[in-house]
Amino acid sequence: MKRLVALLLIIVLSFNIFADPITYEYEPYEEDEFPLWLSEIRRAESIFFGSLVITFPLTAAGFAIAENFGANIEDNDFNLFWQQMGIAACASLLIAGVDWLIGYFND
Repeated sequence: MKRLVALLLIIVLSFNIFADPITYEYEPYEEDEFPLWLSEIRRAESIFFGSLVITFPLTAAGFAIAENFGANIEDNDFNLFWQQMGIAACASLLIAGVDWLIGYFND
């Protein structure tokens, strides 16, 4: 088994030996290359998924604290995960929406 894994690693890591080098240079986006609404959606997406990394652990911690204080929490781990993910996603959506509103009223 170890020999098979070693052989696969050698094969996978040797792929870059035969790859063609990148011959083009990076060109930054032009200011008017994308419409404004697309830039706003990309910003909202980045803020949503970026804040989800923080809101999910905070939601899980909130559930644990509530359970310690005697709240009746779901016993099924699968359902508990999706409940926590739903609450965290709503919180992240709220954060992205507030950011959009701040940008909308500051322009």
